[in-house]
Amino acid sequence: MKKKYLFIFLLAFAACASWNILTDTSKPAKPAAAASWTEKVSGWIPSAGTAKQKLYPYLHFREAINEKIKAMPMYVSISVIPRPMQQAVIATEDRRFYEHGAIDPIGIMRAMMVNFNSGETLEGGSTISQQVVKNVFLSHERTLTRKIQELVLSILLERNYTKDEILEIYLNSAYFGANATGIEDACRIYYGIPCDKLTLAQSSMLAGLLQAPTYYNPLENYTAARRRQQVVLALMAEQNYITQRDATRAYHEDLHLQK
Repeated sequence: MKKKYLFIFLLAFAACASWNILTDTSKPAKPAAAASWTEKVSGWIPSAGTAKQKLYPYLHFREAINEKIKAMPMYVSISVIPRPMQQAVIATEDRRFYEHGAIDPIGIMRAMMVNFNSGETLEGGSTISQQVVKNVFLSHERTLTRKIQELVLSILLERNYTKDEILEIYLNSAYFGANATGIEDACRIYYGIPCDKLTLAQSSMLAGLLQAPTYYNPLENYTAARRRQQVVLALMAEQNYITQRDATRAYHEDLHLQK
């Protein structure tokens, strides 16, 4: 099994690297006096668009991730993010997060069935690891090249970081709408509190935003956001993170949204 995954990884990496190099149309790097912000941080990463920069995350994955983390102005540790918030995200975004690797074939099939039966998108097929590398390194365009890049980087993420560390990076890099990137920023914009003060009700609302942050923004579309919150609480109860009584009580709590 390990040899199979190694072969897939090497094949995907080679395809991705070759495509990046062959399609590179960048101009020569800027002179030292006009070095980009990224160059100043990393010390040697070439200017945007060069083949070396495109390959940098694949060859120096931990360094590349750490540089992205350092650039996040409101990064918080997983230890200060309340468990209900972590559980709400896992229940909604990737219920088998602690059981699978970079991708989850079972999760993909389940999401397809749930969404087909409901007639709307209630669950996504991407794992949290896939979403992390999209947030940190990639665009959200739906192309074969981007999918290959996502697969390779997700495998590297799983091999270099623990599940809790991956969840931490995700919660700090995810977009929550209303110009809020990261859990701490979202808590201050929506509720005017630091993330360690989140209640179950507030956590379920924020977790619901991740599927469609702009549409479910409760400051702009409160009715849709409340419907989505109810779905999140139901999923948490279904997966035994909370009781049905907890879900009902949380749904009727005041969220203390900022006006």
